[in-house]
Amino acid sequence: MRKAMALCSVLLAGNVLASDLKLEDVLNDYYEAKGGLEVIKNINSLSIKGKMTMGAMEIPLDVKIKRPNKVYTSFELQGMKGIQAYDGETGWAVMPFMGKPDPEKMADDQLKQIQDQADMDGPLVGYKEKGHTVELVGKSDVEGTPVIELKVVKKNGDVLHMFLDEEYKLEVMTRAKTKMMGQEVVAESYFSGYQEVGDTVVPFQTSVKMNGQVAQSMTFEDVQINVEIDESLFVMPAVEKKEAAAEAAK
Repeated sequence: MRKAMALCSVLLAGNVLASDLKLEDVLNDYYEAKGGLEVIKNINSLSIKGKMTMGAMEIPLDVKIKRPNKVYTSFELQGMKGIQAYDGETGWAVMPFMGKPDPEKMADDQLKQIQDQADMDGPLVGYKEKGHTVELVGKSDVEGTPVIELKVVKKNGDVLHMFLDEEYKLEVMTRAKTKMMGQEVVAESYFSGYQEVGDTVVPFQTSVKMNGQVAQSMTFEDVQINVEIDESLFVMPAVEKKEAAAEAAK
């Protein structure tokens, strides 16, 4: 009986903690932590330079993001340049170290991931207009940091759990199920090293775990906002068919 009463007390305490939170208040605090909605929506482009670490490899990164929903990432690996890009409609990639030196359209799983990257504001800003739903789960902790957990169900049905620092209301971690190489994995992204860039803040360090194992980490070295970026950068280059080229040569 005492054990049952103790359990009820714990559950009631959890409900009290949850009732102290209101989704609208949490979201407003999150927007303010990023500088406010006006600041967020007035960021029209981002230019990011840094490096990605995978095991013993250190890979230089150059990322360009532009409204509406455009992203271009280039990186160097084994002396070759790889590209992943999205122009708002088409996702494409160049992967010479995988035997794919010409631009190719992305598969559906890759397309979902790069569409998320192209959403400069993230899923919480304007979530209703985007067709998402957001649910307040409650308080918990991530590796000892007190957090507030939100559940985001995206328009396409994908589910993302976001964990905001209880004090600062910035992302500490996100968790989602995704597919890689045809296999379903649980991807967790950890954010830290927030720095002021203009009137907003940006995490300069990100670590990604797949099924609990560290897969990669990224460190930003330079972040600039509202820089000029040529629209053509995001567009998939035309690829001349080898057969057509040979016929033309004849």
